[in-house]
Amino acid sequence: MTVANSPDILSILARDTLSRLKPRARSLIVTVYGDAILPHGGAAWLSDLIKVMEIFNIGERVVRTAVFRLAQDDILTAQQIGRRSVYSLTESGHQDFDAAQRRIYAPVRVREATGAPWQIALLTSTIDSTERDNLRKALGWIGYGSLGPQVLLGIGGTLDAAKKELTHLGLEGRVALFEAAPGSPIETLRALCRETWDLEETDSAYRAFINGFAPILNALENDRKSLTPETAFTLRILMIHVYRRALLRDPGLPADIMPETWSGRQATELAARIYDILKQPAQSYLENTASGVDGSLPPPSDAYFSRFQGTIS
Repeated sequence: MTVANSPDILSILARDTLSRLKPRARSLIVTVYGDAILPHGGAAWLSDLIKVMEIFNIGERVVRTAVFRLAQDDILTAQQIGRRSVYSLTESGHQDFDAAQRRIYAPVRVREATGAPWQIALLTSTIDSTERDNLRKALGWIGYGSLGPQVLLGIGGTLDAAKKELTHLGLEGRVALFEAAPGSPIETLRALCRETWDLEETDSAYRAFINGFAPILNALENDRKSLTPETAFTLRILMIHVYRRALLRDPGLPADIMPETWSGRQATELAARIYDILKQPAQSYLENTASGVDGSLPPPSDAYFSRFQGTIS
């Protein structure tokens, strides 16, 4: 799809994308924290967050309600400094966000199933439904999927990563971890993966992302002069918001197990190209809008500069 040049086509695309997506305040604030605030230490004045969320047509009352609920869920914690409130990531929130960052901004890994070990996690009956959901989420970050109520499978990783998650959740004594040597035919592995992960749903999410943001990349490549910092920040957050929701369903399975029409790599390359264009102007918007707890906004972390590094072909 080709987008004709126009002095304000990018702001129009940002507005139309926001209108089409209609993101929920709580979920979008999570994206803002992960993409923009975490690299600067993970803390933001509530007043600055309210100002930032205005560009997404989310009002002050809705922002206050959303951050209050995020605090109730132990994702954010509030601190009163004078008459102002600052919201920071909790320790557990930081761990979840860091795990997500490693998936979202990592370059594409092309792995083969041939010779790759499988990891198996067997849950004992003493684990209740809440603990099971937390475990599935935590191990999902590192590519595990649920084969049944008490069995989780992973491929190509290491048991050490799973052990760390079990320790963090306090479940190390109630989950047995095993590693299985490869040897099954590739057709068997593909069938097992279809039972463990909903690959069709994930691929559909990737295709929707591609259809929605390929025209934006086209417009960015044809006319960057009209790109304002505010529009760049808006587009970057919306792009990561949609890409994140698709990517975090993706178990990151080896390439030879995946369907031939798999859209994941194309989606990641698209996200990387858009991010590369929007990175600096979006950063300028944030630096001119938000301040740090002790004054100016802290410089971004080293990890920020390596986002999507090595992805663009």
